[in-house]
Amino acid sequence: MLPNEQFQKLLYDLFCLWHGVQRHYDPPFTDTEEQRLAKVKSMICKLLTEIDGRVTRIQQNQTGGIKGQDFYEEWTMLTWNVLCITSRLQNNLSAQNVVSNDDKVIYQRLNQALVELVNYSNVNMPFMGYYQDTDFEVLRQNTERTLQELYLLTRQLAMTTFINHTEFDAFHHSCLQFGEQFLVPCIDHLKAFCNTYSVARWRDVRAAQIARMRDQSTQLDDAVTSLVAFYSIMMYILAVLAARLQGLRYEITVVRKIYALDDDVKNLSQTVFGALELLMSDCVLATEPSTTAILVTNNLFSMNCGALARGVAFKDFEIQVISEETAEHIQSEMNRARLLQQPNQISQPPSAALLAMKPTSGTKRSNAASNGERVFVDSTGNTAHKKSDVNSKEHVIIYPVYNAKYRYWQATYPHLLCTTRQKGRQSTHNSFQDLSPSNATSDKSNGKRPIFYFHIKATMFSPSGSFATAHNLSLPFTIATRRNQDCQVQRMMSSYTATIFWLYGCNHQEGLLLQWVDTGMHWEQFKHLYKQHFKVNAGVQRGLIDGDFELLKYKLQCPDCQSGEGANINGIQQIVTFKNVLCPHLRYECGSTNVRFSVWRGMLELLQIFHDTRNNVRKLWEMGLLLGFLEFDEVDKLLEQHKSALIMRLSFVTGGTICFTVKSTAHTLDHRATRPIHLEPLDLKRLQTKCLKDYLRDIADAEKVKYILNSAHQVIRITEVLAQLGESEVGGSEGSRDISSNVTHSGDIAAMQHIRFTAMRIAVVTCKVKPPSADQLEVDVESPRRAPSAVPTPHDDFARELVQLASFHGKSKQEVLDLVESLSDDYFTRKTNGTTFTETTPQVAVSPQPPPVPPNFAPPSQLPSPNGTTAPTIPYSSSHRSVYDKFEYV
Repeated sequence: MLPNEQFQKLLYDLFCLWHGVQRHYDPPFTDTEEQRLAKVKSMICKLLTEIDGRVTRIQQNQTGGIKGQDFYEEWTMLTWNVLCITSRLQNNLSAQNVVSNDDKVIYQRLNQALVELVNYSNVNMPFMGYYQDTDFEVLRQNTERTLQELYLLTRQLAMTTFINHTEFDAFHHSCLQFGEQFLVPCIDHLKAFCNTYSVARWRDVRAAQIARMRDQSTQLDDAVTSLVAFYSIMMYILAVLAARLQGLRYEITVVRKIYALDDDVKNLSQTVFGALELLMSDCVLATEPSTTAILVTNNLFSMNCGALARGVAFKDFEIQVISEETAEHIQSEMNRARLLQQPNQISQPPSAALLAMKPTSGTKRSNAASNGERVFVDSTGNTAHKKSDVNSKEHVIIYPVYNAKYRYWQATYPHLLCTTRQKGRQSTHNSFQDLSPSNATSDKSNGKRPIFYFHIKATMFSPSGSFATAHNLSLPFTIATRRNQDCQVQRMMSSYTATIFWLYGCNHQEGLLLQWVDTGMHWEQFKHLYKQHFKVNAGVQRGLIDGDFELLKYKLQCPDCQSGEGANINGIQQIVTFKNVLCPHLRYECGSTNVRFSVWRGMLELLQIFHDTRNNVRKLWEMGLLLGFLEFDEVDKLLEQHKSALIMRLSFVTGGTICFTVKSTAHTLDHRATRPIHLEPLDLKRLQTKCLKDYLRDIADAEKVKYILNSAHQVIRITEVLAQLGESEVGGSEGSRDISSNVTHSGDIAAMQHIRFTAMRIAVVTCKVKPPSADQLEVDVESPRRAPSAVPTPHDDFARELVQLASFHGKSKQEVLDLVESLSDDYFTRKTNGTTFTETTPQVAVSPQPPPVPPNFAPPSQLPSPNGTTAPTIPYSSSHRSVYDKFEYV
């Protein structure tokens, strides 16, 4: 017996040949009609053996007791497969068609398979346990009564001789009566039941899809499994009815050859087939987009969709991109079909964008920049393609493949791309806004991007003998152009990611659609979504806390984006609108630089920092050593109780950055005179050239800070932190580097010489040369009655540097005095008549400990590096800034 994949593939090929479907990989048709029908019968004969084997397997594998979903799906799949073949043969049947014994054998074996399947289904009715619902109990009772009446109709056929017109008319009347009184009411009840329950279950599936997109979770199986079980039970009921009716039709046409009554039974069968087509009219699920709701033009993306109703073979799946308005129209047509309780043919809708399939030999752009947004944008390398490489179409067709593991038809293509975007038309809830001058005053021109849907149209081989279609819509998404490749995140991606954040965050679900909400959301909801967005898109387990939003709740509204009365109370934001999120009312000024940015852009810049796995930001955040958003006063309070410590935190001070605040005694003689210094913020560019761990190490070295505050406001040794990050000591770089070369010495070229080089690194030091509390601006605000301090003035560089040098070498005051007393006058510079000169220094056995005199451009407080050698110092200029500037707030 063939595997299920090959069996369904053979069935699929049979229907394609039967209907003359020309697939792109099929050779041109050259057969005559007779030759084609001969091939059809040959394939049917091959399938007969497989069908008989599967019927036997069902009978052997299934024992008594309550049947599970696997039984219903396997039984339903096989029964509908047989019905799809039999009904097509039956539609062309007449007295002249059955001319050979081979044809009779085909009919007889197909009918026998249906008889055995139907007989086996008798012991599995009713099928309780799935829906403990009174309406379902009524449906079950109606189905059993209809099957009982159908059995009586079959008995009447067997007992009627049909020797006169009266008997013909009587049986004809019985068929009509059965249809009007039993079959049609039962089918109508089933349709109403399906409409009610399918809408509710599709709502659950769509809600699970939205939650998975928003939370990046995988909790989708339960909702889909429930929907699949619903389809399985409903198709099982219809399969039992259709198989019984097909048995009656076989008796009339093949056994009794009463072709005049064939139309009566055929109409009854078409009633059941119509209910099946209505049931399956929305059975297609599109799982894409699943992880990113932003497509980038000419970037590859995958497409996965499939039929949740098992039993009918599918011809193809047609994929197209449609606008919001078109999606609303398609959903209204689907609702209309449910309301009228009959399948509704939806005309070909207009496409809002062109799609293409990647060719087997596609040429990638060499200069295409990969995107920086991890979750919302496909950033897996360079996936851009030239338009000339592909043939763009209004829609693409994917041929289905049977998935034997889950028993359903699926359409999968890994390399689709959207080549162009077209402007969509307006609709009531359309997020696309007309930005023309005539609409320039509209308050809806707030940065929203057009929203699109994938429209999935699946064509199936209906048991009625023709084609039927199923329609569905994917999750909404946006399409980002590549026009602004040099500034995608800052200028372009802000509005795209914000649009998706707002659309999925508000989660205003109407059927399969997500409607745009302009009324705003409460601050608590926005705060929760903002936390969630950071945690998911930064790829971290530790999220932001409520305290991190104490700053933002005052910074979300300005006169340009004010949302009306009640939006804030006592200055605190209460209602947050989409315009508040994208309005660039955050700003900073530095010299001639004046930059404005939005809350959302600041978040994107922070996420970019977290996405770089080489900068150690994510590790330090998860370790609780990188804090969230803090006010400067709060930072000062946290450091008050510590003599020497530092804090790392997130900040929007110059966009998305990471800031260091250091409290150190390295710049003062009096421990009581220290105040925290705020170091210049680290943006993405700085962290790409030097990781956060190295900044932490170098700043701790330069400022002689041993402790760092964590998120629990506890101090931790920096050496322990560096050890956890892979460094054994503060100066954690390797001390040497071994190199073998043949160009370091004269001699034969084949000879290699081994050299051990001492390693070097670029160190970060602060430019602060005086204690923060000694700043003249801070002294001015002190009380005039304050007693004179013993701390040297800012100009007393010698005393300060002497203390720093002693502190660096661990020397006490007495040890310094003893050392000075032991030195001869020849070591010192003499000053005579205002002229300074240096005497020749005699050679001594012991060299002095102070480091060499730094160049003129080095700050006077430059300290030696921790390993005893002077760190390389580079001129401080606007073109090349190698030292870490102090960024101080007064």
